[in-house]
Amino acid sequence: MNNEPGVLSRSERFFSTPSATARTLFFYVTRVGHYYYDKHYDFSDTCDVAREESHKNFFLAFIRSGSIFYETSQQFAAERGQVALIDCHKPHHFYTTGDAEAMWIHFDGANAEAFFNQIITFRGGKQAFTPSPDDRIEQEMAQIISGLRSATISEVDCSQRIYRILCALLFPSAPLQHSANDSIISQAVHYIDQHLFEQISVKQIAEQIRLSTSHFSRLFRSATGFSPHEYIMLHRIDEAKALLQSTSLSVKEIAFRVGYRSEVNFIIAFTDKTGLSPTQFRKNIF
Repeated sequence: MNNEPGVLSRSERFFSTPSATARTLFFYVTRVGHYYYDKHYDFSDTCDVAREESHKNFFLAFIRSGSIFYETSQQFAAERGQVALIDCHKPHHFYTTGDAEAMWIHFDGANAEAFFNQIITFRGGKQAFTPSPDDRIEQEMAQIISGLRSATISEVDCSQRIYRILCALLFPSAPLQHSANDSIISQAVHYIDQHLFEQISVKQIAEQIRLSTSHFSRLFRSATGFSPHEYIMLHRIDEAKALLQSTSLSVKEIAFRVGYRSEVNFIIAFTDKTGLSPTQFRKNIF
């Protein structure tokens, strides 16, 4: 039975203790709930619950009705149809001023922190978002909660559902017409491919398709999963791999051929992305 002030009696909450395998390899939940609130709900990180291990991770809430207010490094409200994403390792405070309903999960995992930081960065520092119905975040959370209620969800299934949620938050479905977006991205990719080995900038690409640099970058990342700069760099690395494998060109010659002005910068970039220097890569493929 739940006795949190402001949480109504028809609410439910479930706990989950992850296995050693899940802690090492998977995303996992430690507690989940479907809460109905009244105006008296007020949760602070100074309370006993917040000190429990099952709370000290990351928190995701889907608001089904009303509004819930959050205080972290910023103050914001999440309203019906929105999700809130919180790092519960840091100071936080949740409260309501009226009736509300939300599903929520506390989760963690090997790269949960990296996902959290990347999502917040990509969202411009915001911690409340309005997902597209195509992202199915509400449905995935409902399945996790239902699975724990009936003890029918495996750790693998739970991990996969959390992963899909995090990917949907990081790469949300574009709300614009897909055909128009696809055409824009196709134009951008074609331009990049035609000028891959030249000194092209993101601003230059955006100007070619008549978009602002910031809007183009957001659209490109949403569609491809890469920033324009990262897309260019990875494709140059792929071309360099092909040249290392199929030619006897020196590393310096390959660096300049794939668009790098400096052999040193090329070696640093190649090693960072592949884990091997160009010379080591060439030796390993023969």
